[in-house]
Amino acid sequence: MPMRTIALNMPDHAKANNRQRTSLFQDFVRWFQLKKYQYEVTFSLYMLTSTEKLIFNLVLFILISLLVTAAWLYLPNHISIIYNRIWYYLHGEFAYSTAEIGSKNMDMTGLKSTAAALRTTVAATAPTIAESAGTTLREL
Repeated sequence: MPMRTIALNMPDHAKANNRQRTSLFQDFVRWFQLKKYQYEVTFSLYMLTSTEKLIFNLVLFILISLLVTAAWLYLPNHISIIYNRIWYYLHGEFAYSTAEIGSKNMDMTGLKSTAAALRTTVAATAPTIAESAGTTLREL
């Protein structure tokens, strides 16, 4: 029997599923082309020139890159701050250990070590600060 008579005698649901088998690569290319088409139709890029498309896509890429970078850098810190605030509201005490500096259980050795650390930091940065101030005054 020729292929045409078989196709005519097939039920409707079999005709819809009678497509040829394709490779995964061809399926991926077809899926990618569909997504590209949907993107161009959604943002009306199909009616722009290639230069206008390039500018639009570049601006969109930069904005999305800035958004992802900001989320990557600042979101974990922001979540920890929110967590600490929720902890404080629920338990009445701070969830992190740096808040213990102002607590009543702090002894004098902790204050002495903090003061020593501050003195060391000031001693280490004083020459750099003096040099920067001198350079700034000479430039003025």
